[in-house]
Amino acid sequence: MAVDHEASSSSSSSGWSFEVFLSFHGKDVRTNFADYLFQDLVGAGIRTFRDDEELSKGNEIGPDLLAAIQQSIISIPIFSKNYASSKWCLNEVKEISECKTTRNQIVYPIFYKVEPTDVRNQTGGYAKAFKVHHKRFDKTTVQKWRDALKDVGKLDGWHSKEDTYEGKLVKEVVKKVWNTLNKRLLHVSNKLVGIQSHIEEMVTLLDIKSGTKKIVGIHGLGGIGKTTIARVVYNTMLAHFEGYTFIENIRENAEKHGIHYLQNQLIKDVLKQENPNITNVDTGIKVIQQRFHKKKVLLVLDDVEQDIQVKYLAGDREWFGIGSRIIITSRNKDIIIAPKSDAIYEPKVMAPKDSLKLFSRYAFGRDWPLEDYLDLSKAIVKTTGGLPLALQVIGSSLFKKEISIWKCMLKKLQKFPNNDVMKSLKISYDGLEDAQQQMFLDTACFFIGMNKEIACHIWEGCGFYSQVELDVLCVKSLIMISEDGKLRMHDILRDLGRDIVRQESIKKPGERSRIWFQEEVLDVLVNQMGTSKCEGLSIDFSSGSRSQCLMSDGFAAMTELRLLQLDHVQSSGNITNSFSELRWLSWRGCPDQFALTNFCPQNLAVLDLSNSEITENWMGWNCIKKAGKLKVLNLTSCHQLSSIPDISKNELLEAVMSRKGRGSCFAAFSMLSIQCC
Repeated sequence: MAVDHEASSSSSSSGWSFEVFLSFHGKDVRTNFADYLFQDLVGAGIRTFRDDEELSKGNEIGPDLLAAIQQSIISIPIFSKNYASSKWCLNEVKEISECKTTRNQIVYPIFYKVEPTDVRNQTGGYAKAFKVHHKRFDKTTVQKWRDALKDVGKLDGWHSKEDTYEGKLVKEVVKKVWNTLNKRLLHVSNKLVGIQSHIEEMVTLLDIKSGTKKIVGIHGLGGIGKTTIARVVYNTMLAHFEGYTFIENIRENAEKHGIHYLQNQLIKDVLKQENPNITNVDTGIKVIQQRFHKKKVLLVLDDVEQDIQVKYLAGDREWFGIGSRIIITSRNKDIIIAPKSDAIYEPKVMAPKDSLKLFSRYAFGRDWPLEDYLDLSKAIVKTTGGLPLALQVIGSSLFKKEISIWKCMLKKLQKFPNNDVMKSLKISYDGLEDAQQQMFLDTACFFIGMNKEIACHIWEGCGFYSQVELDVLCVKSLIMISEDGKLRMHDILRDLGRDIVRQESIKKPGERSRIWFQEEVLDVLVNQMGTSKCEGLSIDFSSGSRSQCLMSDGFAAMTELRLLQLDHVQSSGNITNSFSELRWLSWRGCPDQFALTNFCPQNLAVLDLSNSEITENWMGWNCIKKAGKLKVLNLTSCHQLSSIPDISKNELLEAVMSRKGRGSCFAAFSMLSIQCC
């Protein structure tokens, strides 16, 4: 049994090795229908496993084939005239039937010039095959084959008759598979180890065959893999639901944007409504109650911190239709118990063997350490306590490093107890160069969710070799790039970065390099406690009251600011600060009634004025024209802006993002590109 190399050359980003497993009888269809289907699936970019029956030996499925079936999202058995005569095909369909039950694998049967009833009931040509099997195999084995054919044979699929146009049928199958796979599968690392046991546990607890509504929690310490498990289970199950959504980083996003922002995502994803425009939580609850109660929904609430977050997103299971499933991940077990969950899954730390395998995938790019590094690898793995995040980050930091660095890393790790994850991870941070550390802290405090290209423009303006340094941070697993090109970071690494900044001055936020916590920002600005040590400051009123006005004097001492976010901030009077070191200014919702009188934007690289009230007569345009290093100007949804003044002197400008009204692009200038959002 061999895997076709063309199909298996790339690993899955959704937690599966393959997207489709093809099961067929070689002599019947290998060189015709099965080959046409395989080629079209691969041509559509679908990772497909095809077995070669000529290489099959023995009665049992080998471990590679077994793994291929188990690690496929969809199985397509092609039932043909001689399918039931092959013990190998029957073993495959038996495993497919089991995966359908235990892993919620999707199965699309094709009845190729045979009647579906013959497959289900083992009549016709299938009856003749089983007469032979009864003589050669034990009764239990034969009955399992019969049960599998009955189970899979009753599923909806395609019936190819003598007069069926096979080319048309192949296109229909590929289209069905394509649509199934493109129901917003989430990205998952292709280096996962031991994930199948977690899937099986969750599938059992969720029991989607039951018509009841269930809530299942995933509880555990940070870095144990709660979100990863939830993502893979979500990818496994979403095809079985009418509506589905994965709301990630609830703790972070609720604090930053408000819970109504998360309600908008829930309603948008499940109802496929582009702009729900939910402005308060009570309206959100009403919409969810009225529109979801007849829908079978799969909802994942990731990283929940407070009861109220569950209350406003999934406060009552009666809000959802029959068969709905809600998964909640949290470090706080009380949060999961509060909504009367049906079950709680608590993943354990990884066993030593799996820990070493995961570590090796990041440290060596293989499943086992190099011989000279074996003892060191085992010793380092032992210090992590089997925590997946620690294994990933520490392993990544040692990739292609000399053995002397490994020994030094081990000595540092052995100073801390196994459960002191933060200190273990900080060793990876300490090993970074200065620019890499600054970029890591910028991301942790300000840039999570920002487009990678925008962030790189900002960092280049700061004098960093952004692409090179970002690649290093990604290789070391300290920063991730999502499939849509946005910066992501594990919440523990985010907390590590913020704690590093907090330790710069525990009691005096104004003396830290970065300030992002709303209450601390307001305290520093209102009481004028800022200092030249502050390089970045962020405040965002987009989800709350805009009545807070900030005085220009609050920024007076912050002469070294390079990153500044003032989203939906009202200013009391004109801004008189020069901000000459700024590389990034985000002032979404900027009012039109004031001027940046002394603003010196000569180093500004990225300016975001989206959703602002500015017009073509805004006094700030004169300042923008002086921004000789400006690379990106975002004017998206500036509805009062009918045209953009002449900014042709901004010779380094690469992109102007602009949209007026409901999506029509209007006057925009760009040296290299124009992006219409």
